[in-house]
Amino acid sequence: MTSQLFDLKHSQNEAVRWHRAWRGISVEHVIPALGDSFAYQWQSDLHFCAIHDILLKDGGINAGGGREEKRKDLRGLLTYVPAGADVKGWSELTQRRNSYSAIYFNPGELHEELDQRFPVERDVRLYFRDPELAGCLQRFSKLLEQGDGTDDLFAETLGLMTVLTLHKNQVDQTARKPALSRRAMARVVEYVEANLANPISLEDLAAQAGLSRFHFNRAFKAETGESPYQYVLRQRIESAQYLLAERCLTVEQIAAAVGFRDASYFQKAFKTRTGMNPSEFAKQSR
Repeated sequence: MTSQLFDLKHSQNEAVRWHRAWRGISVEHVIPALGDSFAYQWQSDLHFCAIHDILLKDGGINAGGGREEKRKDLRGLLTYVPAGADVKGWSELTQRRNSYSAIYFNPGELHEELDQRFPVERDVRLYFRDPELAGCLQRFSKLLEQGDGTDDLFAETLGLMTVLTLHKNQVDQTARKPALSRRAMARVVEYVEANLANPISLEDLAAQAGLSRFHFNRAFKAETGESPYQYVLRQRIESAQYLLAERCLTVEQIAAAVGFRDASYFQKAFKTRTGMNPSEFAKQSR
């Protein structure tokens, strides 16, 4: 999917990019150089939606054959471009930290997974506001800048929910909620216990239940009251509490043992969940 990402052609300086991808979904956060100038002409087989934190000195964009849009203050505005639409334009940035975060998704793969629950064809939308969708994409901005500390399960779920938010008006809210059988739930629980030290994706868990990621996410929350991400995080923290009480491993070793790739992210998640940092918990357990 990376070959179809939005390209800043003829940029005078290299932009900083963070990128993550899962089946059918890709996200990126891009920070162009201060005051950079660039042109672009782009078309993709993927749907694209971005939130802008950009203030232009000058520029213009033409998408889907519509009129040129020359708005300069793009902060907090969204752009949606469906697969196959042409986008071309140019930008001259102001001397500030400009950025954008974007999600790309494969309509074929996700429409199959979501049982054709929203139409493929939609119009280009330039510079609109949607607080719920903006909130999803802004969370990706922060997640991607965290780098390797980002939780894959949470990020993958957020990606899927962002797509559904984008198409919320087309989703059939009356569709029957899929059930999660006891046997399927047992397989999920067993898989989490066996793989707690490893990365666990939403797709991994859905496969254990024999459901699509979307249906599994809904069924699991209906059954347990927690999202799959919240459940796995709770299991990681509870396992960490047990290891901290034993006082045989360092905080860094415990973080790795319960599936956190970054010790600082582990400490933040632990404190959010328990109200104290790991070292304080270990002392209290003596």
